[in-house]
Amino acid sequence: MNLRLITSLLLALGSPLALADTLTLPGQLTGKAVLLNPDDPDYARASVENAVKPAGMGGVYAALVVRLIEDIPVYRMWNGPDEVNAQGNTNRLGGWWSYDAPSGPVTAYRVANEICLSWNKLTWVATCSLKKGAVVAIGPGQSVSAESCGDPTGQEHYPANPTTWQTFVNKPWARTSELECPPQTQDYPADPLNIALPKR
Repeated sequence: MNLRLITSLLLALGSPLALADTLTLPGQLTGKAVLLNPDDPDYARASVENAVKPAGMGGVYAALVVRLIEDIPVYRMWNGPDEVNAQGNTNRLGGWWSYDAPSGPVTAYRVANEICLSWNKLTWVATCSLKKGAVVAIGPGQSVSAESCGDPTGQEHYPANPTTWQTFVNKPWARTSELECPPQTQDYPADPLNIALPKR
């Protein structure tokens, strides 16, 4: 039985807490983070309730809460400095990050991380540091429906992905002691054919 089929069965049968019991700390974070139990006083800082979403809504379908025991780099793709909202802010400091450096075609990255076109253009890459002591939620990506993407044609939708994990940093703009980012001049516009590289 393959991992996607197992995941589908668990999603159909289990609650987020039950699903979390099936997760283990990813190898990339071994020796860099420790798991927190729900009764830990710091557990609430991760805002699991904002990270775990129902099927079709994005986010993650189950989450572990971790406390970092050393600094790690985290990565976020964003729209670039010229795209601002009504308040004059960019989407550089959003809630969703990755501890794996972006690579490969942007189209594959979008599918692997279940990111709607309307949510993020994925044109720039920011590298920040999640600091020792930070408490965050991590987990495998939840599915996203065409309705959530705002696609009336029904074409844009993404399946849950048990192999690509995401990192949720709740209200990152208010957590500068836990998420440290360099000036955005150190970010780069990504090559859409290989987002690990700057666009030429």
